[in-house]
Amino acid sequence: MEILYSRYANAVIDETVVTQAASNGHVEILQWIYPRLADMLPCYKQYNFYTMKSMALAAEKGHLAVVQWMFETRGRDNEDDQTEKHLHQAAARGGHLHVVKWLRTHLTEAINPRVLDEAAAGGFSEIVTFLHAEWNEAKLEFNRNSCHASARAMNQAASNGHLEMVKWLHEYRKEGCTVEAMNRAAWNGHLDVVCWLHGHRTEGCTQQAMNMAAKRGHLEVVQFLHEHRSEGCTYNAMDWAAQENHLEIVQWLQDNRAEGCSRLTLNEVAKRGHFRILHWLHENRTEGCTVAAMNAAATYGQLKVVQFLHLNRSEGCTTAAMDGAAANNHLEIVQWLHKYRSDGCSRSAMDDAARNGHLEMVRWLDSQRTEGCSTSAMDGAAECGHLDIVQFLHTQRTEGCTIRAMNGAARSGHLAVVQWLHENRQEGCTADAMDDAAKNGHLQVMHFLHANRQEGCTVRALNVASTRGDFVMLEWLRSNFYLNMKEWPIHAGLNAITFNRIEILQWFLKQFSASAVLDVRIFYNAAYYHNRSHILAYLDGHWTIDNENLCEAYKSHWKSLL
Repeated sequence: MEILYSRYANAVIDETVVTQAASNGHVEILQWIYPRLADMLPCYKQYNFYTMKSMALAAEKGHLAVVQWMFETRGRDNEDDQTEKHLHQAAARGGHLHVVKWLRTHLTEAINPRVLDEAAAGGFSEIVTFLHAEWNEAKLEFNRNSCHASARAMNQAASNGHLEMVKWLHEYRKEGCTVEAMNRAAWNGHLDVVCWLHGHRTEGCTQQAMNMAAKRGHLEVVQFLHEHRSEGCTYNAMDWAAQENHLEIVQWLQDNRAEGCSRLTLNEVAKRGHFRILHWLHENRTEGCTVAAMNAAATYGQLKVVQFLHLNRSEGCTTAAMDGAAANNHLEIVQWLHKYRSDGCSRSAMDDAARNGHLEMVRWLDSQRTEGCSTSAMDGAAECGHLDIVQFLHTQRTEGCTIRAMNGAARSGHLAVVQWLHENRQEGCTADAMDDAAKNGHLQVMHFLHANRQEGCTVRALNVASTRGDFVMLEWLRSNFYLNMKEWPIHAGLNAITFNRIEILQWFLKQFSASAVLDVRIFYNAAYYHNRSHILAYLDGHWTIDNENLCEAYKSHWKSLL
């Protein structure tokens, strides 16, 4: 860092570096930064470089030395802003008793109930008992008393399977729990917690307890709830168990419960290819399915399921079956449907197969089916870079394409497709082609379009390039389109602030300072909103950055690319 600081001081020290150092426990780096920041920015106290977010990250990871140092530093520099309730919460969530104890002792912010809740959720018994007890060493009188909590404490402890914590809270605290405690313990398969709550608490549960236990495959929990509780379940229990391929639970529910399932169950089972459950539902249930079953099975490549449904069910399918199979390149299923079913397909079959790059499928559909395609076929193939399909459609089909073809190819950086379309098609493109190519950093596409097309680009190209921090693209745009800019690229400047790119903001302010009147308050507001302390200092004239060498290097780079 010393080497970087000696050459790029303003690029090495900012609030982001402070946050990273704090989060990773590097108190020595924070101590190294502190005097250098003061030398670099004498008025740094006006700006929030040492944020509470940084302290909270350090607290959650147990870096007490960082918390202590930042607390002392903020106390010197921000006398009216020394406390933050989220620090206790972060330390408790991370399970760091030593940090919780220090914060309770020294901070003057009242500990809120979420602190004990967080500790209980994580099963951190030492922290919970500490917060429960009185603590006469606390600087704030309120924090000397037993800390408050809420029903979330037992709810979350139960959800996470911390039975001993649940028992302790039951014995020593008064907040209790809600139905969420047993519900979530059941969902997560914590049978011991469910049993204990049933025997010692009165809140009970809801039907969702058995529903979700069934979905997640917890048969013993389902059986316990059935035998000892009266809430029961809904048809979702069998629906969800079947969808997740829990055949044993489906069979148990069939034998012991009366809720049954819905006809959507077989649809979803067919889609997922759970053949054993599909067969069982067909043999043992009467709800049946809809055309969505075969449609989905075909779309997702489940040939065995498609054949079973065709032979054993009467619902059939629609054109969506072959359309979906074609889109996903399941040629064997497409051929089977073509041979044994009369539903056919729509133009979407070839359109989607083309977009997804399935040339063999496109050839087969072209030769064996009569539905054809639409302009979306070539448009999609071009956007996704499938030049061979674009060429096939151009020579074998008459639908052609639209401006979306070149626009999409440019956006995705497929230079060869852009060149081919320019030379062989008449549809052309719009300014979106260059704008979107700029957004994704496709400089060679930009160069080709600029040299060979007349559509040009808009100020949006600058805006999106600033989002990526793409100096290469920005310099190229400036050199080729500066004279055409009729408005200050305000969104580009805001993007630079949002994505913490001060060098980009400085570049814009320098390059476009004379082009239009700018209300800098817009940038101030954005910098305050995103807590960009060094950008606020820059806007006030207290923070400098020299882009000259950087820009020259980028100029050389983009020229070499072209």
